[in-house]
Amino acid sequence: MVTSKETRAAITALHQKWPCMQRNCYKDIAPKRTIYRIIKNFKERGLTAMKKSSGRPRVSSKCQDGLLLRSQLRNHVTSSAELAQEWQQVGVRASARTVRPRLWDSSLVSRRAAKKPLLSKKNVTDRLKCCRKYKDWTAEDLCKVIFSDEAPFRLFGTSEKSIVQSRKGECYHESCDVPTVKHLETIHVWGCFSTKGVLSHNSAQKLIKTSCKSDFFQRSMSNLVMIHAFSSMMEHLFTKQE
Repeated sequence: MVTSKETRAAITALHQKWPCMQRNCYKDIAPKRTIYRIIKNFKERGLTAMKKSSGRPRVSSKCQDGLLLRSQLRNHVTSSAELAQEWQQVGVRASARTVRPRLWDSSLVSRRAAKKPLLSKKNVTDRLKCCRKYKDWTAEDLCKVIFSDEAPFRLFGTSEKSIVQSRKGECYHESCDVPTVKHLETIHVWGCFSTKGVLSHNSAQKLIKTSCKSDFFQRSMSNLVMIHAFSSMMEHLFTKQE
């Protein structure tokens, strides 16, 4: 048990005044084993201060640990080796092995970064507007809608793996993920579906030929929800194919 200077001084003063007093009388001040150790140290050395503890002293103070934590929270992608170099600027000479336990004490654990599509502020605003606009739609209303989307498939390239320091529950936080972008060397595939089924390849080709003339296809590539007029057009194509 760690005791203050005042507590050690009080126990020593009581022992000097009443040497024969039982150590049970000190139980309100400190545990019995702590009292025995303080009195023994006073008899042997004549001092109330404890001996210097063995082992290597801690290289950083709590204030310096706080600086390390703030540096990591400013940029979650910073590695422990880079943090050790930043730490040297404030006078702390430590390795990456020393940095990692400091981060663990603050629940910052190394994890693989989650990948999310890169969204601008306008994309986020538009998506929120769309969700709020159609949040009260019923299943009957959704049956009149055709949902479409496009997806790129990369021909070459490897997926990069990044390591970030994050707390539990921060997997998809903005500062802990790696934004991804669509590259030019890709094949774009477009498709749509409704309650009537998925658009087949033949029907899609006919739809592209008819809608490209009116420039409708280009607009539908960026829309996730289309109006009922497009649904009636799809119904005509499915009936013709059958």
